[in-house]
Amino acid sequence: MVKPVSTKKKLAIAIAVVLAGIAYLAVLGFQSAKTYYLSVDQTVAQAERLGDRFLRVNGKVSPGTIDWEAKTVTLRFVMQGEETSLPVLYRGVKPDLLRDDVDVVVEGRLQEGVLVAERVLVKCPSKYEAAGQQARR
Repeated sequence: MVKPVSTKKKLAIAIAVVLAGIAYLAVLGFQSAKTYYLSVDQTVAQAERLGDRFLRVNGKVSPGTIDWEAKTVTLRFVMQGEETSLPVLYRGVKPDLLRDDVDVVVEGRLQEGVLVAERVLVKCPSKYEAAGQQARR
């Protein structure tokens, strides 16, 4: 004859399952937040080793390379490093502050030598910093 499981044991098992689920989700969240932050030069040099990993790459927009297609909501440009460059493809709304020679951080994956972006972040131009310093005086 099988003894019925006590209420305390059922509660303990339920708590253990919930805690295991929370721990699992925390590990998954940590792994997705652990994103590589590389320069353009580092990304190009390590492209083979990086494979299809999610990357965060910092560089400048090369002058004259911005190609915005409003009909298809597609943005193409080239990120410039110290010695190398990296083409970027982004399908989404073009950031308002995206211009030649501006610092950008692009999040995405390398595919056949092109950084296919999920997000394009434009760093604030220094004119805002200068204006902020003048306002403090």
